[in-house]
Amino acid sequence: RKGRRSVIEIEVPPVPPSDIALAIFNFPDSKWIGLPIRNGAKVPDDEVGELGAYISSRNAGRDASDVQRFVICDNETITMNLCTEADLGRPLINDRDDSGNPRSFASVVYSDYLMLSRSGIGYTRLEDKERTDKKETDGDAWHAKARTTVVDGATLEWAADGTLTVRYYVNTTGFYCVDAASTGDFNARVEWHNVNGLLPASEYPKMHVYMGLMIAYILIALAWAFMSWRVWSEILPVQNQLLGLIVLLAVDMGMNFGFWKYYNSTGTPSIVYSVFTLVIDAGRNSLSFFMLLVVSLGWGVVRPSLGKTMIRCVLLAIVHFTAGCLYGAGILFRDPHESGPLGLIYVIPLSMSLSLFYIWIMSSIITTINMLAERQQTYKLAMYTRLWRLLLVCLVLLFGFFVLNIVYTLSYSRILVAARSWQWLWFWTDGWLNLEYFVALCVILYWWRPTMENYRYGLEELAGDEIEAAEREQAFIDHDSFDNPRMGENLELDDMGEMPKPRSASVSGDAVQFVINDDDDDEDDDRADAATANKTNPP
Repeated sequence: RKGRRSVIEIEVPPVPPSDIALAIFNFPDSKWIGLPIRNGAKVPDDEVGELGAYISSRNAGRDASDVQRFVICDNETITMNLCTEADLGRPLINDRDDSGNPRSFASVVYSDYLMLSRSGIGYTRLEDKERTDKKETDGDAWHAKARTTVVDGATLEWAADGTLTVRYYVNTTGFYCVDAASTGDFNARVEWHNVNGLLPASEYPKMHVYMGLMIAYILIALAWAFMSWRVWSEILPVQNQLLGLIVLLAVDMGMNFGFWKYYNSTGTPSIVYSVFTLVIDAGRNSLSFFMLLVVSLGWGVVRPSLGKTMIRCVLLAIVHFTAGCLYGAGILFRDPHESGPLGLIYVIPLSMSLSLFYIWIMSSIITTINMLAERQQTYKLAMYTRLWRLLLVCLVLLFGFFVLNIVYTLSYSRILVAARSWQWLWFWTDGWLNLEYFVALCVILYWWRPTMENYRYGLEELAGDEIEAAEREQAFIDHDSFDNPRMGENLELDDMGEMPKPRSASVSGDAVQFVINDDDDDEDDDRADAATANKTNPP
C-alpha cells in the first residue's frame, strides 16, 4: 500500500528496569550473528552455517570442540580486539569477510544494547555512539527526556514514562528474527506489521490463489452455459450437474477469498465465517468425489440405477465430508507453525477417506471398461479409458502430497525448515489440492463438454456391436431431434443396471433395444381378439 512499510515493532516497558542486548536480522544473515573463533582467529566463512553454527564437516575432519562462538561484546571480547568499548553490550556482528572487506547482508542488521533507566528515561548504545560521532556536547541531559532517534537500521522512540519502542523497517522480503538477551527478567512486546495487511506473510498468497480460482471457475461456468445453450435439446443430465458443480466451486472459491480478505483487514478470522467456509469446502470435495464415483460405476451412462450400491456411495461421501471438516478446522484454527504428531490428527482421516474413494473409483472404472469392451462400445470405452488414466496420475500426485505433507508437518518446527520454506506454506495447506483438483476438473470438463455428439454418452447408445452402433448413429442423424421418443423407448435394465439376455435371434450380443414392427403388432392383436371370442362363445 502506498505510504506504508512493513515494520517490526518492539515495545519495552521501563518496569522492570533491565539492560537488553537486541538483534534484528533476516535469516540468511543469521550465520553472521556472533563470531566463531578458533585458536585466536576467526573461523573461515565457508565453515560457518546458519545461526553462526560451526560446520565441522567442512574443516577436513576437525573437531568443533576447539571453536568458541562469541555473541555479546563484553570485556573479554574487547580484550581480544573483537569489538570496542563503544559497542559494549551489543550483539557481535561478523561484518567483515575473510579478506577484511565489508560484508554484504541480505537486509540491514540491527544490533543494539538497550539500557532502561531505573528512574526516568534510558538510552541505547547506538544512540550514545551516534551522538559521540556527531560530537554533541550537551552531556547526559539528552537521555533524560522523551525523544525519537534514528539509528543504523531502526527508529527509537522514548516515551515520557520511559517506555522504549523500537521500529525496524523491512525493505526486503524474508524470514526475520528478533533475538534478545539479558542478565535479568524483562518484558517486551513484538509485532510484525506487513505492508499488505494483517495476515501473516505466509498466509497472504492464499488471497490471490482463491481470487484467481474464483475468476477461473466463473469464466468456465459462463463458457459451459454458452455451450449448453447451443445444444440445449441434446444436453445430458450429467452435463447439467457439472454446470451446477462449477457454479458451486465458484461460490466456494469466492467465500474462501472473502474469508482471507476479511482476515487480512481485521487481523482476526471470523469464527462464523470460518466454520461456514470449511463446511462448504468439505461439501464441495465430497460432492465432487461422489459424482466421480457414481459416474465410474456407470450411472447415467451405462446403468440407469445403482440400487443399494448408491447407499454405500452416500455413506462414504458423508465420511469424507466429516474428515474434510476436521482437516479444514485444523488448517483454520491451528497455528501453522506448530508441528508434531498432533498435526496428523486432521491429515490421516482425510487421507484414508480419499484413499477409499480412489480405490473404489479406480476399480469401478475398470469394471465399467470391461463391460463396455464386451459390448464393443468404442466411444464410451475410449472416454472411460482416458478417465482411468487421468485418475491414476491424480492418485500418484495425491499420494505424493500426503507423504510430503506429513514430512513437512513434522519437520516445520525446525527453524531451518521454516525459514527456507515459509513462502510455500500456502502451497502445502491450500495450494496443491486446489490446483490439482482444478487441472483434473478442467480435463474432465473438456472431455464431457456439451457438443452435437452428446447422444454418444446417453443410455440410448447401447448397441451390441459396431455395425449396430453405426446404424444407431445414422438413425440419430436421420431424425431432426436426438430426443425422438421412439429412440430407446424399450430399453430394459434391472435395478443394478445389468443387461437382460436377448430374447430374439435377430439381436446380437447383449443388445437391449427391441423394435417391433407394425405387422407383428397386428398379428398379436388378431390372436388376442380370437382368444377373447373363444372365451365369450364356448363350444
